[in-house]
Amino acid sequence: GQARFIDAYTLAVENAQGEQMIRAERIFINTGARSTLPPIPGLAESAQVYDSAALLQLTTLPRRVAILGAGYIGIEFASLLRRFGAEVLLLEASEHFLAREDRDIAEAVATLLRDDGIDLRLATQVTRVFEQGDEVCLEVAGAILRADAVLVASGRTPNSAGLALERAGVAVDARGAIVVDEQLRTTQPHIWALGDVNGGPQFTYISLDDFRIVRDALYGEGQRRTSDRGAVPYSVFISPTLSRIGLNEEQARAQGVPFSVVSLPVSTIPRAHTLNDTRGVLKALVRRDNGQILGATLLCRDSHEMINLLKMAMDAGLPYSVLRDQIYTHPTMSEAFNELFARVV
Repeated sequence: GQARFIDAYTLAVENAQGEQMIRAERIFINTGARSTLPPIPGLAESAQVYDSAALLQLTTLPRRVAILGAGYIGIEFASLLRRFGAEVLLLEASEHFLAREDRDIAEAVATLLRDDGIDLRLATQVTRVFEQGDEVCLEVAGAILRADAVLVASGRTPNSAGLALERAGVAVDARGAIVVDEQLRTTQPHIWALGDVNGGPQFTYISLDDFRIVRDALYGEGQRRTSDRGAVPYSVFISPTLSRIGLNEEQARAQGVPFSVVSLPVSTIPRAHTLNDTRGVLKALVRRDNGQILGATLLCRDSHEMINLLKMAMDAGLPYSVLRDQIYTHPTMSEAFNELFARVV
């Protein structure tokens, strides 16, 4: 059913049987997020426009897919659909591709996508969408681009509208995300918000950690907080996978910390040759004064596994030399940390 607040302790739930009132001393909001639909004329009216969830329900692969938004969701689906055999047109309104990443990494990813046959276009504004026969047409700078399906991948909006949060005294920010403290309590201490609706990083594993925080508040010592997470890793499942943790070069410079940058071409890794995939690069930032790992970006096969070693090392406060001198099995992708961190001077 659909729930909405009546007051801070009462919810009205509507379903096929009617409306039911529920009162509770503790309330947990975990309504997730939805795809953000850009205000492009004709976009919402087209039956050939999908969000990521709806596209995955298709039983027939569209021959040509236009993707609006070249962020992480957009490039994941572009890579996926291209490997399935679709023609992919990837349109990004901004002139800056993957703005959160260092420029060398963003350029490397763009090259990989284009080498795979994905038509990536930056600074591209779609001004109108309309259907013509079986095609969906996108108007760009007076020209018409044609596709069989359009995927909207231009961001996600927290699902807070319709909950009548104002009646409960629960605050939201400008994006509609529910405002929470480090223990995920809202502006009402008996109401918690978990998962994508609270405006935190939108990852499944963050939602799992949200659960741990609330469980500790209810049944544990009540000490667990979001600040305990340390640097949160993420992986973007393109081919090969892009994974990142911690600071990039721009962020480290902004913080004014002394650091060294080391990089390693994937072509130097024996395991990459046995996998027949030598594309990509490994990059790490190491603090000069104490040897701590500030961050890393891995663009390579199995980087989604490798990044977790870096997460553990960073959380444990281990210097880079531990990974440099570690004994790894051979041939594996993780043994590349021997060579990567041996380059620190």
